[in-house]
Amino acid sequence: MKVFVMGSDQRIVRCARVSFDKDHKVDKERDIRLIKYLLQHRHASPFEHVIIAFEAGKDFWLSVVERLLSPAVQVYYSGSYIWLNLRNYINAKDFFPESFESSMVERLPATTSILKGEEPTDYSTDQAYLKEKLETSSGWVGLVDSLELGTDMDFYTFVVECPLFVARQWHRHRFGSYNEVSRRYVDYEPDFYIPEYLRKQAQNNRQASVEEPVEEPWNSLFLKKVRWYVQDLKELYMAMGEKGVARELARGILPQFMKTRFYWTVPRVSLDNFITLRTHEGAQKEIREFALAIESLVGYKGSDKKIRL
Repeated sequence: MKVFVMGSDQRIVRCARVSFDKDHKVDKERDIRLIKYLLQHRHASPFEHVIIAFEAGKDFWLSVVERLLSPAVQVYYSGSYIWLNLRNYINAKDFFPESFESSMVERLPATTSILKGEEPTDYSTDQAYLKEKLETSSGWVGLVDSLELGTDMDFYTFVVECPLFVARQWHRHRFGSYNEVSRRYVDYEPDFYIPEYLRKQAQNNRQASVEEPVEEPWNSLFLKKVRWYVQDLKELYMAMGEKGVARELARGILPQFMKTRFYWTVPRVSLDNFITLRTHEGAQKEIREFALAIESLVGYKGSDKKIRL
């Protein structure tokens, strides 16, 4: 059976360290220790950003699924391939031949060694931080990696920087994995998105806007106040940190215009659904720009049309 892997040992580390905004750094010894720590303390989400696909028949897939004891372990079948992330593989590895694990050694030498109770002698890294990056009016999105085998379960990993209100809309797309910068761990000065003008509320759609600024002088006056309040809250946040206020509390005053950054690993069927919903004219402009950018990066395959709801 052919084995395909999207990711690396470093990918696990990057998705763990994004919480601390340190996913740009590479330190082989510390990274290996971190993987050990994540496994020992059951910090599972970073392992979801490594994707494994096995070429296998549907009968083999069904034999694995029927032996799974935990309903939380998800194994998918699409296009003559079994698809699962590394977290699910670790929980279901007893149901796969040992040859599968040996096939992953080249792509995940440190992680597979640790899983076998051995001391790692190698450590794999990503070829680049991002393969491609596109800017939008409120942030940017970058393609980290992809595993395309021509199925509805082809997988993609992106890094996104966007305002909080966009991120919270994004996270409603649940069929995927997320790891995000946490203000519990970081205390650097936050960055904010301020629109060029304040759009009017749409009259025929209570949740949407129209590409038209509110009348002057209100547009300029409101934007001036927004900038003043954002700056004032930022200074208050930094002062609270300097005086020892817990970061997990101080972050509560930061407005929705603040930018955040997260990793998103998503299968094609969910990605197409995101593109369909978020490129619609009723979607918010900021997230619509991201959806269009993603479509230009990896295309749209229409796999979501097979879903009724």
